[in-house]
Amino acid sequence: MNALLAMLRTAVPGVGVHWAGAPQGAALPYVVLYPDIGIESTADRSLSDAVPNDLRYQVTCVGGSAEQAAWTADKVAAALLATVPTVAGRRVRPARQEAAQPVRRDDESVGLWIATAQYLTRSERV
Repeated sequence: MNALLAMLRTAVPGVGVHWAGAPQGAALPYVVLYPDIGIESTADRSLSDAVPNDLRYQVTCVGGSAEQAAWTADKVAAALLATVPTVAGRRVRPARQEAAQPVRRDDESVGLWIATAQYLTRSERV
């Protein structure tokens, strides 16, 4: 997860990138990654019985307007789909977007809009 955070912070300058929550009063726009704990992949078991790990995570892009949230989501998607993070001792595959929801008003806060998408990043030991 740290490699993904670092990659996004470099790829989307001027946008805050946070893990599992943003600090109170974070400057807009910002991105929050909500990862699962990772599981062994159900695919691609090798002859040596090595199993890749699947990391699924939601990316929530937050803006002061629907346009700002959508713009941020576009920038994040472009970075995740075009850039592969480097992790020592692992081969990381390009991310795949698995789902997304329409941009919508965040009902839990005043004046914020969110765009969410779910991604999968698979990696294996080298």
